[in-house]
Amino acid sequence: MTDRTIVQETIMQTTIIYITGIYDTLDLFTQELKNAFETMGYASFTYDARLEEESKQALIECIEEGTKKGQRFFGVTFNNLGYNLTLPEAKTETGDACSKQNMGYSPKDINSSREPNLWETYEIPYINILMDHPFHYEKPLQNAPDTSVVLCTDRNHVRYIRRYFKNIRYTDFLPHAGVELGSRHKLLAERGIDVLYAGALPIYTVAKMIPDLSSIPEVDGEEMAQTVLSELVHHPDRTTEDVIEEYLKYKRNDISEQRIHEIIVQMRFIDSYATSFFREQAVRILVENGIRVTAYGTGWDQCEWSDNPYLVYGGKVLAPEILPLMNDSKIVLNTMTWFKTGAHDRIFNGMLAGAAVVTDDSTYLRREFTDGKELVMFSRNEIRTLPERVFDLFGHMQSTQKMADCGYQAAKEHHTWKSRAAWIREAWM
Repeated sequence: MTDRTIVQETIMQTTIIYITGIYDTLDLFTQELKNAFETMGYASFTYDARLEEESKQALIECIEEGTKKGQRFFGVTFNNLGYNLTLPEAKTETGDACSKQNMGYSPKDINSSREPNLWETYEIPYINILMDHPFHYEKPLQNAPDTSVVLCTDRNHVRYIRRYFKNIRYTDFLPHAGVELGSRHKLLAERGIDVLYAGALPIYTVAKMIPDLSSIPEVDGEEMAQTVLSELVHHPDRTTEDVIEEYLKYKRNDISEQRIHEIIVQMRFIDSYATSFFREQAVRILVENGIRVTAYGTGWDQCEWSDNPYLVYGGKVLAPEILPLMNDSKIVLNTMTWFKTGAHDRIFNGMLAGAAVVTDDSTYLRREFTDGKELVMFSRNEIRTLPERVFDLFGHMQSTQKMADCGYQAAKEHHTWKSRAAWIREAWM
């Protein structure tokens, strides 16, 4: 039997468990991954969180029947969905009958005070793809299954996980990916939207994240928030967690590692304010220079300059509804969610839509692409040059079309969920 045959038989005996029904964007990504893995020959089980009890019962039956036949199982999900799935009381003794998937895990005592975790009991690797910074997921990550593999969309997030979440044994970098809607694209000159921005302004939704700043006894919370935000605005290549830690150590040389982490989590709202600042600035500078921008997502109608005639506000739409809009856009504008060594799905979605993509840069993007060849990249410190770069794209549509075509090919070959699925298979399955 050849190695290729062995691999193929292993794939055919493997079922991947997905979780849907919480968030439309994650459902879209999940479906793309599912399609990719099914093309490779993997079987699928989809747990619908909207039908919790029915889904759990069906999942347990699937696992137990499959185990008897020597099948293997993996969980592949986003943003900790299903991390705390537990077994019904009557099922707590079933773990002994399960196959052992040797990834170096030792199951936790299912008779402990904690409810038995489904992934641990059945020893199923739980591959958890984080689309946001880990400091937004303190509780789920601290209580992650022993079988967790955490994949981060920014290399700095990997570093953060390794530093502050010692309970997570396996973590790695997996960039965002794009979704293509159809393979026939209109030429840029025939498209109806000049510049598209698809994303909310976090400043208008972040209020619930702000803690009682007086609850941080070590320092003046309000002063810290203002100082850290100012530093990020003036030095936008720095990470939020590094600036917070620097401030704390400057003020208190006796602060512990654990306490630093706790305060970073408390102050994570600053990250959203910094993101919002540059996001609003990018769109505002374009419309104030007479460039028509169509924006979707909450908050754009609340800006003090929202009455500018060059701002077209489309409201809030679901993730799948953005894709046809990108297919009708000459330029797709992106600003990062304060990722310094990663990307964003807006970039790859725009490329796969055949649009010209304009984005602030990152070390990852600079390694992957050449400015002006597959997309346009600008430094946040040089955002004032953005209107000039956009006007240049409109003024040289032939070369802009060529760039968009190059971007499409690059994304098609390397930055789809199919390519990410292939990497997950090779690295972790």
